[in-house]
Amino acid sequence: MRHFVDPAQVASFGTQPRNADPQSSELILLPSLKAFRGPRGGLVVTQKFLDGVASYARSWPGPVTTLVQITDTLGSDMDHVEILPDMPAPAFEVRPARLEDLARRIRAAALVSGFLSPFELEMAQLCHRMGIPTVFTSEYTLRTEKQILDAEVSNPLIRWRRKLWVTQAEAKRRRVLALAAGLQCSGAPTYEAYRHLHPNVMIFFDNRVPRGDVIDEAHLERKLAALREGRPLRLVFGGRLIGMKGVMDLPRFAQELKRHGVSFTLDIYGRGALEQNLAREIAHRGVSEEVRLKGVVDFRREWVPLLKQGADLFICPHPQGDPSSTYPEVMSCGVPIVGYDNEAFKGIVQHAGSGWLSPTGDAGHLAQTVARLHGSRDEIALAARRARDFALAHAFEDTFAARVRHMVGASRLPEAIKQSWGPAMTEHP
Repeated sequence: MRHFVDPAQVASFGTQPRNADPQSSELILLPSLKAFRGPRGGLVVTQKFLDGVASYARSWPGPVTTLVQITDTLGSDMDHVEILPDMPAPAFEVRPARLEDLARRIRAAALVSGFLSPFELEMAQLCHRMGIPTVFTSEYTLRTEKQILDAEVSNPLIRWRRKLWVTQAEAKRRRVLALAAGLQCSGAPTYEAYRHLHPNVMIFFDNRVPRGDVIDEAHLERKLAALREGRPLRLVFGGRLIGMKGVMDLPRFAQELKRHGVSFTLDIYGRGALEQNLAREIAHRGVSEEVRLKGVVDFRREWVPLLKQGADLFICPHPQGDPSSTYPEVMSCGVPIVGYDNEAFKGIVQHAGSGWLSPTGDAGHLAQTVARLHGSRDEIALAARRARDFALAHAFEDTFAARVRHMVGASRLPEAIKQSWGPAMTEHP
């Protein structure tokens, strides 16, 4: 385990690669996530991102280094952590800004992995010229990016301009893909969009819950037995309180559900720009007794246990197809999902056989679905079991093992190492 390196502190950074051996086994990660300089001089990233990097470091047959860009803006995620030089952590370095410096840093890498982005076209062309294989990760389709703009940009002229930009960006993404040795698709939407465009594409479902933390059979059975007693439904939402998560539909959903005569509570976890608006709308719609804003909780110590013990259904009004890790993480706790029919959740329902779809933007239909399920507890129980089965099939460590196996197969590691890892997977079932 190593810590980050700052080029301001290491004069030779970018001019001398750590390992000049052409047979280097180093994996270089170029994430889209940028790091914020913390109050103690460290790099602030999300715990979720750090967990993923640490998993690569445990699984990859060689050193793993993450080259991050620095930002002046701290994001709205709920799990920020500061990496300090004296903390045990995977290796982080500040990404060289100049292309020629980046070339010197990565020239001995066995593989470079980045985000499928128009901003990585020059890097992809550089790696292709240097004979360095690249594997990219994709999350958003063009359709999802336009849906996010619809949800978050109110000015029609600005929205039109940004949609034009993302349309042009998609053309660049496809040029990046043409230069890649492989693609890993987070969720069904980009897998369906790109799998016909490249011979080495795999699908995975992003998830930070390890197999040992998935709800066990005994706890699930106790939970479902309590569910069948007919007590008020315990509904939950968790995530950033922003437009692309559809949070402003939750008060209307609760009002409609109350009108149906359903006894329930709805706990909303998270922070974001719409928090005050959400609180006002909850009061305006007369659901303050049922709907509670609970703030941010720690993922492992609080969020996972409360889902296992205190949630019957997760309400997911995402109006766009972000392949959120929320889906499998919630399902790992034996909590089925009622949500809008965006392309990501549609893919989850198709693969898992668990969950209920409502037309996007139709909070009334969401409420009707939950009202029906209120009187059909066995249906919720069946969906909870299928949700747990899906989570077990896509547990954190298994998902990363499949991704690393795919990356090893695409790398320029020696054939003996590749053979020891088995055949590269093109689809994670």
